[in-house]
Amino acid sequence: MRTSECAGWLLALAVAACWPATPACAQAAREQQEGQQERPAGADATLEQLLRQTLNDVPRAVEESTSSRFAQSAADAPSVTYVLTDADIARHGLRNMGDILRSMPGLYVTSDGNFTFVGARGVGRPGDFNARLLFLVDGMRVNDNIYDAGSLGPEFFVDVDLIDRVEYAPGPGSALYGNNAFLGVVNVITKGADKLRGVQARANIDGDRRREVRASWGQRVPGQWEGWLAASTFEQDRIAAPFDVPAAQHAAMDRRNWDRGARLLGMASAGDWTLRAGVAQRERDFPAFLTQAANSPLGQQRNVYDAAFASLAWERTVAEDWNLYGAVALKRSQYRDTHPYLGEDGGDREFDNVAAGRWVNLDLRVSTHRWRDHDLMAGAEYQSDRRQEIVSGTVGEEPDAIFYGRNRRHGLFVQDAWRLNDAHRLILGLRHDQAMVGGGSTNPRLAWIWSGLPDATLKLMYGSAFREANLYEYQVNAPLDAPLPTPERVRTLELAWDHRLTPRLQYQVSLYGSQLRDLISVNEDTAVFENSGLIRNRGAELGLERRWDGGQRLRATVSLQDTRDSGGRRLENSPRTLVKLLYAQPLRGDALQLSWQALSVSRRSADAQDLPGYALLNATLLWRPSLGTDVSLGLYNMGNVRYYDMPTGVDIPLRQEGRVLRFSLTRRFGS
Repeated sequence: MRTSECAGWLLALAVAACWPATPACAQAAREQQEGQQERPAGADATLEQLLRQTLNDVPRAVEESTSSRFAQSAADAPSVTYVLTDADIARHGLRNMGDILRSMPGLYVTSDGNFTFVGARGVGRPGDFNARLLFLVDGMRVNDNIYDAGSLGPEFFVDVDLIDRVEYAPGPGSALYGNNAFLGVVNVITKGADKLRGVQARANIDGDRRREVRASWGQRVPGQWEGWLAASTFEQDRIAAPFDVPAAQHAAMDRRNWDRGARLLGMASAGDWTLRAGVAQRERDFPAFLTQAANSPLGQQRNVYDAAFASLAWERTVAEDWNLYGAVALKRSQYRDTHPYLGEDGGDREFDNVAAGRWVNLDLRVSTHRWRDHDLMAGAEYQSDRRQEIVSGTVGEEPDAIFYGRNRRHGLFVQDAWRLNDAHRLILGLRHDQAMVGGGSTNPRLAWIWSGLPDATLKLMYGSAFREANLYEYQVNAPLDAPLPTPERVRTLELAWDHRLTPRLQYQVSLYGSQLRDLISVNEDTAVFENSGLIRNRGAELGLERRWDGGQRLRATVSLQDTRDSGGRRLENSPRTLVKLLYAQPLRGDALQLSWQALSVSRRSADAQDLPGYALLNATLLWRPSLGTDVSLGLYNMGNVRYYDMPTGVDIPLRQEGRVLRFSLTRRFGS
């Protein structure tokens, strides 16, 4: 996107933000006021009326817990933090984690039909498995121990209906979280039993023959315990190929192209203890050519994902000044990729790649407010990789290769939030990590926060982060006697300003610059993983939020970045401009809402090919005929835009999702 186009977007946003409500909006506002006037003076509002009140002010004190590992206002956080709530997810019909992250500033999402890839602030190299972002569920890391992958497709543990909010803190996060918090941290906070009370059921169906069903049960006994359990399943068949295929093979290929899976997730809490557990399974099948011939017969390629976790956490406040926290988590994952082929005797064969992991995480933290003007926190983390195994070979025969790993790593960290006076705060943090494989890394954090003006905050932030080579990268290099790449490192300086001009209008500006060293990538000539040279990254994120009396709300962001290697070349899959607009229009208060979402990605390159930019428009109509019923109708990629990506960097661009119509029905009983 050219600079002139970006300026045009910004001008349009400014005009829209300052423009008065349309006649239809004004009418909606009058109807809302009339409805309030019809209630007799002194009469209490009904529960339904209270729940349907529209919040017309832009919230100033948005809660977040990712940047400092404890709940606080986003204005006081030592990093920029973006938050999408369950109301945003429902209002805009966001279907999965890909949709949610695609709606956040600075992030862009692609897919090869099997894996969901996320790039951040211009860094999203083809073939990356999201290892440079740390993904958390209720503060627990969920990146695996083979690829360090953040799996965000249907195999992600949390169904979107169970999400209370998603927080994204961009920039280096290793001063608190250690490995993988390289480009940022994404924390998925699940709902409590208060929002999942009773029995809930949901069914979805869309025009691409995707069908989903979810059921949940929740219970809360004040002062004793609370908990919930949710199960969901999905299936999709006859998925269209993302590239052109001969007409004669359309039907045969569609029959072999399908997706199905199931998830189970639960939580129980009593007193100081909280137990969480989850299981996710998915099988994604593709058609595969058995030979190189033009009339090759088709076989079935299978990708099977299976993962589970169980965690137990304990938290207690001692003597009002001290807070203690401890957690242990057991996790496992297995990914099986099976490719069919014809043997030398002409018989059918299958080649298996199996990556299996099992590991334990320990997390201990202590925080205190005992000393005046200081909020201190210290902690320790430990990960023991009990199983790391990659096995390759023909099914039914001895494996061609078996690669085992065993790693342990621990980290110690400390942070002090120092209130210098009413207008100035200083946050100092430091963490040291040590691993059997990869060595040690020390990463600081420094943030200065100034709030000398009402409804305004200025932040100056500096931090560093690292990422170690994972087992997959190691096992590629080991057979070729290539050395293990050294850890990647990044340093970032960022300046952020946010200001609420009026109760209905707020804007944010963030400027950042980063130096990335030793990024791990494949050498095209030797096919081994190597460290790259210096990469410089600079950019800006501009945001605007506007609300009107009638309940209308607009959230708009523009992300600009320029990322180049030491030779001055732009990185692959690095769009310079992202524009995102989210607009919601109440038609009958909260009972009927129409929402629009516009997403624009500028041109980028991959595998020496130029990929044109694109713009998508989505719309969702949300109808709530009663407190226990939600009906949603969504239309995605309304213009049926044909756009392409090369998320894995191989061969040909893959066509992404076309126009899709989706219907969803949710019912709640006894809540």
